[in-house]
Amino acid sequence: MKKQELLDEILQIIRSVTDDKNKLEQIHKFLIDEVYVAPEEIEIPEKYRSIVSEIAESIDCGLICYLNLETLEIENIPQHLILDPDEYELMTGESFESLELKYPSWDNCISFEPLESHDSYKIMEEFAEALSDKKFQPKLFNALNRKKPFANFKDLIDISPYRQNWFDFKQKWLENLVKEMLLSQLDEIKEDNIEEINGIYNDDGTKVDPQTIPLPGLCIICKKYLTDDWEENLLCLMNRNDQRNDDEFKCGAFENI
Repeated sequence: MKKQELLDEILQIIRSVTDDKNKLEQIHKFLIDEVYVAPEEIEIPEKYRSIVSEIAESIDCGLICYLNLETLEIENIPQHLILDPDEYELMTGESFESLELKYPSWDNCISFEPLESHDSYKIMEEFAEALSDKKFQPKLFNALNRKKPFANFKDLIDISPYRQNWFDFKQKWLENLVKEMLLSQLDEIKEDNIEEINGIYNDDGTKVDPQTIPLPGLCIICKKYLTDDWEENLLCLMNRNDQRNDDEFKCGAFENI
C-alpha cells in the first residue's frame, strides 16, 4: 500500500469515531505512546548559532555559501559561477577573477551548497504531510504529483492562508539542514586535525590508529569525553593510549558528568 493510501485509510478510521471521545482518547494515547517521536533540537557550538539563518537563506537563493570558521565571515557566490564559469561570464560580464573573492585565501573555511531538486521537493512534501487542513492538503499532494510540481505548489501556496506557514516551515527545515552540514564538516576537520597535525605514536615511532585505542569506562562518564575541543580530545586519546596496557586507568583531568 502506498504512503498516501495508508494515510487516507488512517484518517478514514479516525473520522469514523469523531463523535466518540473515549475512542479518540485511546487513539491519541496509542499514537503518543507507540508512534510519535518528538523531533530533537540539533545542538551546535554556540559560536556558530548566529550565522545559521543567514546561511539557510543563502542556499535557498541558489548560492554557495563559504564560512570562515575563525572570523565567521560569510561569502556567497552563485552556484552557476562554479559549475560553468565561462557561461556565467558570458551572461553577466563577470569572471571568477574579477569578483576578487576572499574565501580562497581563508585557511579554515567550509562551504554549504544549494539544495538538489529532490531535496526541495522533499520540503514541499513534508509540509503537505504536516498540514492539518484536510481539504487543502489533497490539493497540495495533487499539485506535487503532476507535471511542474514546483510551479504548481507555489501557485497554490501563494493564494492560500498558509503562505507564511510555508515560509516558516521551509526556513526551519533549511536551518536544521545547515546545522547538520556544519556538524558533519566540523567532525571531519576534527578527525583530520587529530590524524594529520599531531597524530599519536608509540615509543618505537609507529603510528597508532585512534580507533584501536581502548575506551575505559571512566571516560564515558567524563564531561570532557568527545568535546568540541579537538585538542582536548587529542590529549585524552594520548592518555588512553599511554595506559592501554595498565591494569587500572587513571586520569587527573577527569570530571564526572
